Amino acid sequence: MDATIISYPDTSVVQLLSLTENRSKYMLPFAGKFRVVDFVIGNAKEVDAHTIIYSNVNDDLADYVKLHGIDESRIRVVVDNFNSVDFFYSIIRDSDSAYFIIYNGDNPGIINFSHLIERFISMKKPSVLYKMHFEEKARMAHRILVTTKKALLDTIRKALKHNHSAPNIFEMIINMMVNIGLAKGEFSCMYWPFNTIVDYYNHNFDVINNADYSKHVFDGHINAKLELYRYSMLGPDARISRSFLSDSTYINGEVVNSIIFPGVEIGKDAVVRDSIILPYNKIGSKARIMRTIIDERTVEPFSADIINIGNNCKIGTTEIGMKNSDYPRVLYNSITLIGKNCIIPDGITVGGACYIASGKTQQDFAKQKYIYNGTSV
Repeated sequence: MDATIISYPDTSVVQLLSLTENRSKYMLPFAGKFRVVDFVIGNAKEVDAHTIIYSNVNDDLADYVKLHGIDESRIRVVVDNFNSVDFFYSIIRDSDSAYFIIYNGDNPGIINFSHLIERFISMKKPSVLYKMHFEEKARMAHRILVTTKKALLDTIRKALKHNHSAPNIFEMIINMMVNIGLAKGEFSCMYWPFNTIVDYYNHNFDVINNADYSKHVFDGHINAKLELYRYSMLGPDARISRSFLSDSTYINGEVVNSIIFPGVEIGKDAVVRDSIILPYNKIGSKARIMRTIIDERTVEPFSADIINIGNNCKIGTTEIGMKNSDYPRVLYNSITLIGKNCIIPDGITVGGACYIASGKTQQDFAKQKYIYNGTSV
């Protein structure tokens, strides 16, 4: 395809607590084995388009993208010049692409860009703004701009001439085109935007449990580059039902209606129910994890002798309707979030709708063995 796909970060208010602490949404684990950026790369690779990924967070996104092994002339990560109109102009000016697709790509989605370009060409317009149509509704909050190189350059030149600037230059460019007047349409796709912890929880299960969604996600179209170091193994006491187990896991407990990411270990007689366990966590024996998200473990992920969710811990609840008192609009429906690289000591109880911030250790629980429903540490 003679096109360049430009992905930029979500402009809405995103409150994902530890999930986006020192990490862009692009790097969030999603759907059992992927990171969000895998969807950007997979969609673009499917149509052989050039890809530019803009991020406003300086994390290890660029290093992760390199793991895909795509020629650097075909894919580029931009962080330092996120809000530079001059830099954006130079990228478009120097590109050989005839068409540009600009969209919010740090939410996962399956988008048929080939079909989108075909529709755009058939309309014979210099630019078209498509509302994404998903979950049976078209949403202007999530939109895709398709434009010719000339029309895009003309708009950027006007921004430079009048010294326009904005927190997000891509939304600025789109709004400038809207004010001038451009054609509009709708485009159906699979798209899972998340602005709260509950959104993230629900959309992970949407993909795993919906046969149509999972067929498109797991058919080889999207490739994961999370590090694996062995096959998955089930111990003699493992019991699994209605769950997704990724590669490189070891399960010797009971897992029910849960999503288990790579590198996770679950000890003997532990129970994980209605929960999402992100990569490399190690859960001790006889632990009880209910309706909980345990964030990724990034410190010493392969150290087999360090359990970060202790033996006999009880985390979460089966009761419905609780809200976190500190983050009631973000963490509700009784979902508990355990932050990155936490070590929860043996025997600790954490209630429903609780938030344990990243990096908490044994010392943070020395004086409190019970974390009450709806509270934070």
